[in-house]
Amino acid sequence: MTRDEYVSVGPYAFGRLLLTLCTLFLVACSPEEGSEEATAAPAVGSVARYDWYMGGSTPAGRTTITRNGDGKITNESFVHWNNREWTVNSELQLDDRGRIASQKITGISPFKSEIDEFYSYENGVASWGTPGDSGSAATDDPAFYLANEGITFGAFGALVRAASSNIDSSIDLFPNGRARVERVRDVTVDAPGGEQVLSLYAVHGIAFTPTYLWFDENMNVAAFDASGYLGMIPEGWDVAVLSELSGIQSEQDGEFVAQMANGLATRVAEPVIFEHVNLVDVVNGRLIEDQSVLIDRGVIKSISAGTIDSPDARRIDGGGKSLMPGLWDMHGHFSLSDGVLNIAGGIVNVRNIGGVHEKTMELTAKHDSGEVIGPNTFRAGFMDKAGPYASGWAAETLKDALDRVDFYAENGYIQIKLYSSIEPEWVAPIAARAHSLGMRVSGHIPAFMSAEQAVRAGYDEIQHINMVFLNFLAGDREDTRQQIRFTLYGDEAGNLDLKSAEVQAFLELLKENEVTIDPTAAIFDTSLRHIAGTPDPTFAAVVDHLPPNVARGMYNVEMNKRDQEDAWLRSAGNQAAMLKALHDIGIQLVPGSDNMAAFTVHRELELYVEAGIPAADVLRIATLDSARVTGVADRKGSIEIDKDADLVLVDGNPFEDISAVRRAVLVMKGDTLFRPEDLYRAIGIEPFVPSIEM
Repeated sequence: MTRDEYVSVGPYAFGRLLLTLCTLFLVACSPEEGSEEATAAPAVGSVARYDWYMGGSTPAGRTTITRNGDGKITNESFVHWNNREWTVNSELQLDDRGRIASQKITGISPFKSEIDEFYSYENGVASWGTPGDSGSAATDDPAFYLANEGITFGAFGALVRAASSNIDSSIDLFPNGRARVERVRDVTVDAPGGEQVLSLYAVHGIAFTPTYLWFDENMNVAAFDASGYLGMIPEGWDVAVLSELSGIQSEQDGEFVAQMANGLATRVAEPVIFEHVNLVDVVNGRLIEDQSVLIDRGVIKSISAGTIDSPDARRIDGGGKSLMPGLWDMHGHFSLSDGVLNIAGGIVNVRNIGGVHEKTMELTAKHDSGEVIGPNTFRAGFMDKAGPYASGWAAETLKDALDRVDFYAENGYIQIKLYSSIEPEWVAPIAARAHSLGMRVSGHIPAFMSAEQAVRAGYDEIQHINMVFLNFLAGDREDTRQQIRFTLYGDEAGNLDLKSAEVQAFLELLKENEVTIDPTAAIFDTSLRHIAGTPDPTFAAVVDHLPPNVARGMYNVEMNKRDQEDAWLRSAGNQAAMLKALHDIGIQLVPGSDNMAAFTVHRELELYVEAGIPAADVLRIATLDSARVTGVADRKGSIEIDKDADLVLVDGNPFEDISAVRRAVLVMKGDTLFRPEDLYRAIGIEPFVPSIEM
């Protein structure tokens, strides 16, 4: 679901992703029907310990699962990454059918909010609750409870046995939904006691695409991989096994997503003509009514107010809907399932702002070839300095960092992204090396460095709107590797006078140096305004369309505001005012998600309009301006002759209602057409509007 970042891990993205994945993995998978493992229970009275690693090498925590002989299973987990500390304690009791009779989960979330969840089944009534939601159901046949909070791996085996008792290896879930489990791959690995066979299981029906977990021959959890960033293996195992399993899991996931392209992606050899469409002209900020647009071999060849003569063309009647350039996500993090979601949402181009190099290159190749559904991709290389708060690829020395710049340049990256542990004195030489190779430099502002200092040292772009405010609230005084970069922002951003001479001088510095701001405003709007029991404001417009087990987590607050709710609401207001101030003075904004694909970008654009930025400017920011920042405006970003056919047909006029970007009815990426309605249904999302025929 989400990923401050898939590898560089920002305010919400990876934290929410990991919470989601680990929660989903509560529902692990049944062995093949009829096998001995289908009924074999894990050993009772046993203790299993696991080690967590970040990036396949850095220790990141521990999990302990204890099974007693009376159906009681306890889990104690502590996982830390990038100054996030996640503590989860679970105690569950199984009934005589192997289903959960009661469960209690407590702990502290990665952003310091309280974890307090319960489930019970007594006297024919199932009850459950979290700080964000609660419910109950009267039933004589209780479903299997799927917890909202995660890392309670002790529930896996219980669900496996319960699901495997059904002929289709599936089971109803509380609060809602149905899970189906499947054994998909066996692999032999080197374990401390000799070779061991591990089995990869897929869970269907509880997320956009299957989720995966590894089991040993006794159906105990053996390993868990979260896209190569965080992973878990048994205590004492060689961490190299985790990397091996991660690669196999990625391959399996790729095969599944590739299968989705069959019937969902329509590659066309003949010319395509969109007729009777209202053309969104982002260059001049206007809507040109009743136009025809001819595309041949993925390139726009003709635009006309009249009928275009092309006897062999496939003609698509736009029916007065708006044809706009494909949208951009300038702060994305690649995953296979995100590709489908991006295309369905009209996001045709994504800048990956930091990921594991091997997985990034693999996914780029799959998108480019059409093997899997996904956007055009542009890559930024991530870099941090080794230390207690490091994230992703980390350098030991400045020479390491400069060598890594060369590596990224050789592999076609357009940009370097620096993270919070980078030494301030490293910034200027890194920027000089990157600029000499034609690459841009962006990132978080390193700890003990101000944004002003970073700009003077060579930053071309700043990631995250909080980093702009922290120039004044923290400067070069605070250790912004820690969560103060969030709490100080919430507490004090609302008190900053945006008209002060200090702020105005900084904005002039940004303009003078042509610095781009990648605000990721939606994720901070969530942290500043979300109230427990209400849907996350970033996803409030779509939550009722999402798979129920995805939607449920959106009612829980992740950020602990420490009784400063009023101050954080004021900061939300000042955040909007800063967006408008940046735009008004002529500073380039670019839209980014750093969270769930597509829907976060849609909300980002709405926030810009709500801040007072004209919709015509917002549409240009989300298309042509983003193409300019990535250096491809000569062939992307607008509907003009000889440009790539990155096109989205939407229901409505986005100049009058920016939310029309949510209502894509047809998407074209080069020579391939997609019906968003079909894409959404394929990943368990209820479509928003019907797609048109093509």
